[in-house]
This record gives sequence, C-alpha cells and structure tokens, in this order.
Amino acid sequence: MANNIPFQPMGNTVVATAVSSNTQGNVVAITAVSPVNQYLLFNPNKDNPVFMAYGQTADITASTPTEAGTQVVAIAPYTERVFTLSQVSPTKTIYVRIISPHNNAQLYIMPGEGF
Repeated sequence: MANNIPFQPMGNTVVATAVSSNTQGNVVAITAVSPVNQYLLFNPNKDNPVFMAYGQTADITASTPTEAGTQVVAIAPYTERVFTLSQVSPTKTIYVRIISPHNNAQLYIMPGEGF
C-alpha cells in the first residue's frame, strides 16, 4: 500500500541488464522481506531510456513502446522513479526484463514502500 513517507527499502536491489542494443536482457527475479507493491527504479544510463516489462512468470518479453500491444514501463535516462506494480513478498516473486537502444544498459530495481 502506498504511504506518504520517504521510500523505505524492503528487499534487495536487483540489476537488470540489456544484453546488447535492442536485445532482450536476462530475466531477473524480485522478492521482498514483507508484502509490498512499490519499486524504486533507477536508470543510471546517461543518454538512453530503458523499457521494462514485468510479470508473474519468467516468460516475459520487453519491447519498445512503438510496437503495438506492448505493455512496458519507460524510464527516462538518468532518472529515479517510484512505481506501483505487482505485489511481491518473501513467497511471491515478480520477474523483470529490460530492453534499451544502448548496449549493456542497466536498470536498478528495489522493492519497498513510500515515495
């Protein structure tokens, strides 16, 4: 549940990496120490956006939003945002995959609560 408090980490930070230019990165799994559905997303890439797909299973595909029917979260270059997505807990995992126009682009993802 969203809180009107500063962001509180409630799990480990995970790093998702795009393997190469416009290529799917590896799937990463995210869990938390208690049930939460907010995530701090940080795109450390200076010049390139990152597009993130997430889901309840590891069988997910990230794509650029120009492709019809895709559902992705776009994170602008060198920005940090808190998003409300699917819930995770010690026993419930979500999976993330990213794509970017930049080789080896990364996205840092941390579950927690707050803004």
